[in-house]
Amino acid sequence: MNTGHPEAGKVRTQRAGASPWATWKALFLTAYSGFPLMLPNVHALAGPVIMFRLKRMGYSNCRVVVKNGGLVVFADR
Repeated sequence: MNTGHPEAGKVRTQRAGASPWATWKALFLTAYSGFPLMLPNVHALAGPVIMFRLKRMGYSNCRVVVKNGGLVVFADR
């Protein structure tokens, strides 16, 4: 079905690019104090490292969810 619009029929996907600086800040400069914590533009591979740090700091029930724009971190004390 052609509606006359030049973009009609094309599937566009927007991929949120992971920023190396945002990932660095999330791993080494972020104070994990309030949860849920949104970490925008952080690469998904940083999730296990964040989980490891939270467990070492005494948090339990930790999970990291990859969302469209970055990571969301959940934890309990």
